Amino acid sequence: MLSFLAEYKSIHINCGGTNVDIKGKHGNTFYEGDAYAGSGPSKVYVRENWGFSSTGDIMDDNDLLSDIVNTSIYSNYNPELYSTARTSPISITYYGFCLENGNYTVNLHFAEILFTDDEAYSSLGKRIFDIYIQGKLVEKDFNIKHEANGTGVPLKKPYNASVTDNTLEIRLYWAGKGTTCIPRRGVYGPLISAISVCHSKFILQAF
Repeated sequence: MLSFLAEYKSIHINCGGTNVDIKGKHGNTFYEGDAYAGSGPSKVYVRENWGFSSTGDIMDDNDLLSDIVNTSIYSNYNPELYSTARTSPISITYYGFCLENGNYTVNLHFAEILFTDDEAYSSLGKRIFDIYIQGKLVEKDFNIKHEANGTGVPLKKPYNASVTDNTLEIRLYWAGKGTTCIPRRGVYGPLISAISVCHSKFILQAF
C-alpha cells in the first residue's frame, strides 16, 4: 500500500521548460521544469509531489512535438514561463500528490506560441481544447488566442479546486475541434505554459 505525508500546500510547474525562479512582488517562486521528460507519443513523468501523463501521436508527421520553445516572442514578461510550453495531440494530465486537503487556487498559464497574428498562412490556425480540474469541466472549447486577444500574449486563468484525498488532477483534452494542419501537420491539441497551485489559506505572494 502506498503511503505518504500530506505536507505540500503548493505546486509550481514550468511546462515544457527547465527549472526557473520567477520574481514576484514579495520574493521569488521556484518553478520546476518538465522538459527533462523528453518527447514521445505516450509518457508518464513523476516527481516528488507532482507528475504528468500525455497521450497522442501524429503518425504521418516526422516532427514529433511534446515541448515547444520560441524565445523570440517575449522580451519582458516572464519569458522563462511563456516562451516554452507542453503540448500533445490528444491529452495532457498533470497530477499533484501529497497535498494538504482543502481549497486551492489553480492558476493555469497559457500563450499561443505556434500561430501568428499576421496575414501569413499560420495566422489561420485555431487551437481548441477542453479543461478539466478534479474531473469537472471548467472550460469548454477553450481557445488561447481568443482568450488572450492575440498570439504570443501571456494569459493567466484562475480556478478554484477542492482537494479531499490529497491529490489534484488537471486535464487538458482535445475534443476534435480546431485546425490540424496549420501551419503544419500536427500543430493542434492542448498546450500549456505553466501551472501554479496554492492552498487558499496561504497567500500566493509570487507570480
